[in-house]
Amino acid sequence: MSDPEIWETYAALREVKQAKKRSNLAYSTGQLVRAGIPFESHNNGIHLVLKNGNEVIDYWPSTGLWWIRATRNKRRGMDKLIRYMKGKTNE
Repeated sequence: MSDPEIWETYAALREVKQAKKRSNLAYSTGQLVRAGIPFESHNNGIHLVLKNGNEVIDYWPSTGLWWIRATRNKRRGMDKLIRYMKGKTNE
């Protein structure tokens, strides 16, 4: 492959990854709304802040990363987050 071909391939791959993150963001945010879980949206929806009792939870719906601020224990998965928020978890 020549240099221009490599850069074209890289640019196409980057666009696919960005599209996937946009799709994840829309889907995951919609799932929280459908589950009735309130949140504050920051940075155009890229970062969501949820409250579960006294806990503050940071969530990035484009990647599925979330953590409870006091613990900084990183977790992943929108389904796990919804179960945690609804108190149905074994974590």
